[in-house]
Amino acid sequence: MERFNALGRGTQLMLVGSVLLLISSFFAWQDFGDAGIITRNAWHGLGVVMGLLTIVLLAWIVARLAAVEIPIPLSGAMISGVLSFLIFAFALLTNLIDDYSTFWSYLGVAFAALIAAGAWLQIQASGGMEALKGEASSLGSSASAAAPAATATAAPTPAAPAAEVAASEVAESAETAADDTTTEAPEHDSPSNEREA
Repeated sequence: MERFNALGRGTQLMLVGSVLLLISSFFAWQDFGDAGIITRNAWHGLGVVMGLLTIVLLAWIVARLAAVEIPIPLSGAMISGVLSFLIFAFALLTNLIDDYSTFWSYLGVAFAALIAAGAWLQIQASGGMEALKGEASSLGSSASAAAPAATATAAPTPAAPAAEVAASEVAESAETAADDTTTEAPEHDSPSNEREA
């Protein structure tokens, strides 16, 4: 409980909203009654994406509660904000696209809105949207700086053909030397044959 209280208000809202949304996703989000299918929970269509994103957000928050360091080049506010707003968007779309929405689907959208509100509070606590824009631009500039470095490391490949050419020249000179020794051997034999005659 102490670790939960140590979290910021935004993270607390995201944690509670995520747990409640995940629980509500297993209840009937659609009730077809007359169509032969009685009910359907949120785990179909876009609801699957919403559910998976909710599980990822919960895992992220639990990792922060357990003080586990995850080497990601993004801030916690950026990750939580992106996940939370995607969860809200998919919950809203699931409710709008599906027919025969029930109380649980509207409650799920409310829980997703609670998650998004918690993310907004966390973003404001970490410096607001300007801080996130600065982080996004620094990521873009570091990615563009990494691209020339990658091409610079790929440039030295023409040295390999030069080494192959040098190796082939050495092989040719060895073959030439071997040919010279075989042509000289008969010349030595011919004078000895003349002397014997």
